[in-house]
Amino acid sequence: MENWIFILLCILVWLLPLPFGGNIEWAIFGFEASVFILFIIFLVGQLRRGGNLKNCAFSKKTIPFFPFVFIMIFFAVGFFQLFPLPSSLVKVLSPTAWHWRQELTSSGLVGGESFKTQTISLSPWASAYDLVRYLAYGIFAFLLIRVINSRRKINALALVLITAGMFQALYGLSEYFGGTNRIFSWVNPHYSGSAFGTFINRDHYSAFLEMTFPLSLGYFLVRANYFSWRPGLTLRQKIAAFGQENLQKSLLFILPALIIGVGLFFSRCRSGIIIFILTFFILLMLLSLITVSGHRQTEKRLVKVVVLAILLTVILIGINPILERFTYGGFWDKTRLELYSYTLNLIAEYPCLGSGLGTYIQAINPYLKKDFYVIFDHAHNDYLEMLSEAGLVGGGALIIAGFILLAVGFKRWLKTRDPLSRGIALGSLMGVFALFFHSLTDFSLRMPGNAVLWLSLFVLGLKAPLLDIGNGSNKDKISR
Repeated sequence: MENWIFILLCILVWLLPLPFGGNIEWAIFGFEASVFILFIIFLVGQLRRGGNLKNCAFSKKTIPFFPFVFIMIFFAVGFFQLFPLPSSLVKVLSPTAWHWRQELTSSGLVGGESFKTQTISLSPWASAYDLVRYLAYGIFAFLLIRVINSRRKINALALVLITAGMFQALYGLSEYFGGTNRIFSWVNPHYSGSAFGTFINRDHYSAFLEMTFPLSLGYFLVRANYFSWRPGLTLRQKIAAFGQENLQKSLLFILPALIIGVGLFFSRCRSGIIIFILTFFILLMLLSLITVSGHRQTEKRLVKVVVLAILLTVILIGINPILERFTYGGFWDKTRLELYSYTLNLIAEYPCLGSGLGTYIQAINPYLKKDFYVIFDHAHNDYLEMLSEAGLVGGGALIIAGFILLAVGFKRWLKTRDPLSRGIALGSLMGVFALFFHSLTDFSLRMPGNAVLWLSLFVLGLKAPLLDIGNGSNKDKISR
């Protein structure tokens, strides 16, 4: 049963980004329905086997107590935003929301009887819609953590994510150099001078590749067996090892990192290119901290070789279109900086519980100080948008939980000595970090395809270091 659930979750991760990054109604509904059905199947299977959920994915071994509590606080706030409350209580908890409804009543747009009870959310239906999606994300992560219980599954999931990144990179590059600018049969009128894969927005495409590039690089180091080389090898011994058949085959795994890296550059996303370079330097620093075999320099040289190969390929193909993104129009987007300022004002007006999940598009309008001739449905900063919608209580709790779990993952990685665990966990955690950084200037996590990939990487980063390799015949199992 768990094996089938694992396979279906992998298929979901791979397929969800294909229909415009998963950001269309039928794709979102399909993902949510699939996850809820799989969850019911999982529960039925547990009951039939007489199991219970005490030994669940959210245990000390996987997710520590405090980040789990913070995640639950976020969901509690999300549910609380939907409950009808007495108008007098809403006036205390969210005075701006109460005044907003009073203005609707005084203008005659809504009858006074409509607001005898109110919700914290400005739009309960929009909040319910978003809350269902967050619940689906949470259940997806729960199931994935629950069913990944062996080295074989960790290896399989890593390959699924890498091949998804390779497909996006190859498809995006083929449409870019072919000049067709299509997402399958639909011609994308936006970003015609950039690669965008199956995402309408090149920035979201870039974020997808940012997450899969470090994983492909870490997996290459694992398959090349460089983590397992014993220290003190002579040059002749290294050449002899390099000539072994299994090592020659492992060099094929350099291709995914090369393809994904080139695809990222031709997205012409400034944030993506900067994060690529930042990821490179952080990887080198982390590889200097600890190593399985004691050969830090070998691993660092391999990372440098891959990155230099990507840069050389980009230069040979033509780097001018990429440089234009940095030389024309300035480095900073003044419109986004203004939007951040307006969003901070919005947060100040809804400080504790927010305006409601999914209500940013309604809530931000009164705070725009000029006419931008566009509708802002996102803040172009995931942190600010989350704080504005869920408040400092809900949004702050979720953000804190994310950073704590990232720190936990790196702490576990520092302690592990297993080659597979070390390479995959490092690549996964660096992919998670890349999107944490990108979220400062974009809303890529609002794309379901990116969000599910990000959660999958988080699961790998937290679970891979927990490989139990010291229990004889049970060494292939992981604590759930």
